[in-house]
Amino acid sequence: MKIIALLENSVTDGGGFNQTLSAIHQMQRICKNRFEFEVFTTRPANLAILAALDINAQLFSIGLFAKNLSMVAAMPWWQWIQYRMKRSFVMAFEKALIRQKADLIYFVGPSFLMLPLQKLNYLSTVWDLCHRDTPEFPEVRHFSEFHVRESLFQKTLAPSVLIITDSAMSKENISRRYGIDQDRILSIPFSPSPLLEERYAAGTPEVLARYRIESGYFFYPAQFWSHKNHMRILDALLILQREDWRPVMVFTGGDMGNRKTVEEFIMHNGLTDQVKILGFIPPEDMRGLYSGARAVVMPSYFGPTNLPPLEAWIMGKPLIYSTTGREQAGDAAILFDPDEAKELANALKLTRDDQLCADLIEKGRKRLQEIEVCRNIGEEKLLDRLIQFEKRCRCWGGGKE
Repeated sequence: MKIIALLENSVTDGGGFNQTLSAIHQMQRICKNRFEFEVFTTRPANLAILAALDINAQLFSIGLFAKNLSMVAAMPWWQWIQYRMKRSFVMAFEKALIRQKADLIYFVGPSFLMLPLQKLNYLSTVWDLCHRDTPEFPEVRHFSEFHVRESLFQKTLAPSVLIITDSAMSKENISRRYGIDQDRILSIPFSPSPLLEERYAAGTPEVLARYRIESGYFFYPAQFWSHKNHMRILDALLILQREDWRPVMVFTGGDMGNRKTVEEFIMHNGLTDQVKILGFIPPEDMRGLYSGARAVVMPSYFGPTNLPPLEAWIMGKPLIYSTTGREQAGDAAILFDPDEAKELANALKLTRDDQLCADLIEKGRKRLQEIEVCRNIGEEKLLDRLIQFEKRCRCWGGGKE
């Protein structure tokens, strides 16, 4: 049986890109010596990154016309025509995948390319349902984003052979909100980015010198979306200023529309000496930035899981985390209400206790081990489902022993 993973993300997507890399790496490991596995990416720049991770990939070009046509294929009237004619009108990109002798397509993130598939089966991935959890944020509301996301999930989840998500909470929400049987949803926890490994990274002194920062700062690696809640960190810093403590905060991540708001607040409130905005950081520099940090801060409203907590633990750093991530964090973080700057300010002050930080680092190490056990169980279940699909696939002439 041949499985093809389709990677549409760009490295500038930050955590989303890193998670897709981890998912591909995981599937490659699961398929080894059992199934044929290939990776197609729609972005030429991804080829070098995948090659560095020993993942062979091919460029798979999909034009704008084909992407727009995929939306048409999801229309009820188009589906009705095919049903009445008893004929499947297969789009060009699906024909290309069929020519590659694919039996199963693995979408490592939400994708509109699932919509027009007529013959090929697929695995879908759901990172979160935050448009349902917190619909007030612009990134899940403006330009009909809420309705687009909702329509995509409604149309693509039910036909999936299997839905892969990252937590028990997400599994429950998918089942409840979209009427999917829980045995068709598999929870496999996130993995830290493989690009964080030392062999892919620049040295810490080199990285800190490059960005002209000194070690001992608080670190928040997140793109500038409003839900990332940079503003609560700034509010907390102002509280600490009044208590005569001025810790340094380092922000990294691309601008997704909210950086100007953050920068203006920094300028108007006298925080320019305390807050360093580095922007998008190439993957090879992230390990050095984690290494130089006093602690990692994660105030995001979206969850229930995120990548930076895993990366904080693997780098041996204390974690300060929004209560949104309670399921993921367990007891390995200082939790705070993401609406309350005073709670965050108090959490930052707690990191001055060396013993508390040492305890948090040890709890983070144990939490990683617990998550690894859950991940291994999830991977075994995924392999079982793939073997089951292979057997069924042979009933219509696909797959192979």
